[in-house]
Amino acid sequence: MRRKVCVSFSGGRTSAFMAYWAKHNIDADLCFIFANTGCEHEKTLEFVDRCDKEGDLGVVWVEASVHHGQRKASTHTEVSFDTASRQGGPFEAVISKYGVPNQKWPHCTRELKLNPIKSYLKERGWWGEHEMAVGIRIDEIDRMQADAKAKRIFYPLISHVPMTKDQVAEWWSRQNFDLGLPPILGNCVWCWKKSDRKLMTLAQDDPSIFDFPDRMERQYGHKSLEKTGKMATFFRLNRSAQDIIASSKEPFERWQENSPIQNALFSELDLAGGCSESCEVEW
Repeated sequence: MRRKVCVSFSGGRTSAFMAYWAKHNIDADLCFIFANTGCEHEKTLEFVDRCDKEGDLGVVWVEASVHHGQRKASTHTEVSFDTASRQGGPFEAVISKYGVPNQKWPHCTRELKLNPIKSYLKERGWWGEHEMAVGIRIDEIDRMQADAKAKRIFYPLISHVPMTKDQVAEWWSRQNFDLGLPPILGNCVWCWKKSDRKLMTLAQDDPSIFDFPDRMERQYGHKSLEKTGKMATFFRLNRSAQDIIASSKEPFERWQENSPIQNALFSELDLAGGCSESCEVEW
């Protein structure tokens, strides 16, 4: 039986490099897949589309299909660059069923990425026979899953072609196009896993970035009342989108890419929940 490899393309530079490398170096049937949440930056969607066309990848775009009133995980709907949601539609559908996700209830990755991809692979007849290539670099080796082998997950940028963030950036600097976004805008733009310093910098630059999470908290935050007795919010320490905006109006040192001071000094403002410039899919 020929090897089947699903390449998780999250939309960042690292996973895009991995996709290009896999296309030319893995002898297998390959499937490149991107799960859209509806809250990615437009440049991320443009980057995925450009990589697909330039690299002849055949990227499959999926979005969560949520089954309300049923004890059934999200399945998938295939979309394209042109039809992909830009207004948070898949994310809102998940929240309307499961509630507002946060550090305690992190169901967004499960329902927006893991389960739609699983659904697609089942439909394709690959589930249980496939391997999953995940774009974690050698300088992120601590993010590897201990049971990755049992789950048929492998990390090409650690095991096959070790790459660091700087090396990936240097490779993209030699290409005829690039993502064109700083890491602070990767993933869902306002992702609750980002550090406070990043979130406050984003809020200071453009408070409207938090319009979607603010509306979700107001509209669906009550769904947690039966479980916790409190309205649900996205951000650490039970803070709301409005709390982040308010904090951004107080004096603080703004996030800077590759800041030697911020990288060298520990600060609670820099604590993150696993968010880097791309959101990696791992079972």
